Amino acid sequence: MPSVYIHLNISPAECLDFYNSQASNVRTTAVDGRSIVFPRRVLKNMVGHNGIRGVYRMTYSDTGQFTSIEKISN
Repeated sequence: MPSVYIHLNISPAECLDFYNSQASNVRTTAVDGRSIVFPRRVLKNMVGHNGIRGVYRMTYSDTGQFTSIEKISN
């Protein structure tokens, strides 16, 4: 399956904004410079005391549908 690496640095306050927001997607830039949009719900289990920080590998299907996300490093 195709994958992309993204660096996330989201503060606890910004994470709270995600849950209070009506926006259903998150937009970020991949490590290789591509613009990435994905459903914000995929970050639900990634939130810690310091927010969401680190490099993540996001996998998606051949049709571009999200399949998984995993933390690679801090």
